[in-house]
Amino acid sequence: MEWGRWHITIRWDRADNSPAGVTVVERVVDSPADLRRLIDRARANPHVVAFPYRQVRELVGDEPDECHNGHGYAGGSATTPMRDWWPCRCGGPLVIRCRMCPDMQVEPPVGADCDARDHRAGSG
Repeated sequence: MEWGRWHITIRWDRADNSPAGVTVVERVVDSPADLRRLIDRARANPHVVAFPYRQVRELVGDEPDECHNGHGYAGGSATTPMRDWWPCRCGGPLVIRCRMCPDMQVEPPVGADCDARDHRAGSG
């Protein structure tokens, strides 16, 4: 399971100068490399007047079916996992907590550059 996408809006000075024939095009990309390519092309085009972008929390892929201890997440409210986002400047990892035991899965794993680590102690 991965997370994170970027929404970018590319604005041209005139529709005639846009490859799409419109002044505004919105795109969604799944990787920083794809975002960088779009930004580089936008910067190089003298007819592009703006290209704001933002990262959005959006899961890509399948969520786990069970916790690390084998408790299934399918069923009623007693087994459906609790979902929460840990706040972070990067958008924050998704936290999936089992209702049957203290198991917790974090996607993506908290890295050294993620300030969500500071919130783990209070999230218990």
